[in-house]
Amino acid sequence: MRYLIEHETVLEYPRSVREHHIELRLAPRSDGHQKVLSCIIETEPAAELASYNDYFGNRADYFCVIQPHNRLVTRLRSEVETLKENPFNFETIPPLEEFEWLHKAIRLAPPVNDFVLHRSMLTPTAMKLAEAIECAFPRRDKDRPLLDSLLELLAWVPTVLTYSSGSTEVHGALTAAVRQGSGVCQDFAHLFITVARSWGIPARYVMGYLDPGISKVGETLATHAWAEALVPGAGWIGFDATHNLLANDHYVAVAVGRDSYDAAPQRGSFKGDYAGEQPSVTVTMQEQ
Repeated sequence: MRYLIEHETVLEYPRSVREHHIELRLAPRSDGHQKVLSCIIETEPAAELASYNDYFGNRADYFCVIQPHNRLVTRLRSEVETLKENPFNFETIPPLEEFEWLHKAIRLAPPVNDFVLHRSMLTPTAMKLAEAIECAFPRRDKDRPLLDSLLELLAWVPTVLTYSSGSTEVHGALTAAVRQGSGVCQDFAHLFITVARSWGIPARYVMGYLDPGISKVGETLATHAWAEALVPGAGWIGFDATHNLLANDHYVAVAVGRDSYDAAPQRGSFKGDYAGEQPSVTVTMQEQ
C-alpha cells in the first residue's frame, strides 16, 4: 500500500511565549516493512530543523523559536509505501525451541532487554496491575506456539477495556484505565505490553497511523498506537488490541519505545507565563 499522510499540530497561547524548544517524532520509520518515499516537515514561525536517531532508532527532529510568538504550527507531509501484507508469512519454530530463540535474540541485541524489564505507571508490574483488575490474566502455554498465546492476549485486552475517546489522559496510569474499564488506543497497547512482559516476552509500544477505513466508530483520525512483540521466527509482529488485529500494510509505524513517553509525536518547553490550550491536531491519510 502507498499512503500520503499529512499531520498538523497547532499550539496557541493567550500571551506571547519565547525560547520555544520542540522535539518531534513524526517522520515514519524506514525499515524492511515500509519505505519512506518523501518526508517534509515545516514550522510556523519558520525555523531551521535538525535531526538525529534516538536510542530506539526513531528519527527525532528538533528546532527552536527564540522570538516571542502566540502560535506555533508544525506540519508533516510524507508519502510511505508499506510492505507487510501478511503478518503470518514467516517460518515457524517448534514451541520447545522458541525459548532458546528469544534468549539468543536478546544476547545478540542486549538493548532488547529494555522491552522486557522496563516498568512504569504506563506499563506497571503484573502485581500492580493485578490489584486493579478483576479477571485473571491469560497465561502463556509453553507447549503451544508463542503466537497462539499472544493472539489470545490480543483478544483478551478488549474484554478488560472498552474503547472510549478522551476517557483517559495522555500518558495516564494504566491502572486508572483498567479500574474504570475504558481507555484509548494507548491504554490498549500498554495493557498488552504489560502482560506480554510478565511472560518474559520482549514487547514495545508503537506510535503511527492506521488506514481510516479500519477505525472504530467515534475514533478521531489522529496518531494510533499498538504493541509489537518479538515472535520467534518472525521478529517483531504488531498487535493492535484496539481493533483485535495484527498490524499489516494498513499500518504506518512512526516511532517505537518502551511506552508512550518514548514515542510521543511532539514535546517541548518554553518561557512564558501561561501554558496555553491543548494542542489542535489534524491528520489526513489517503491511499495513493
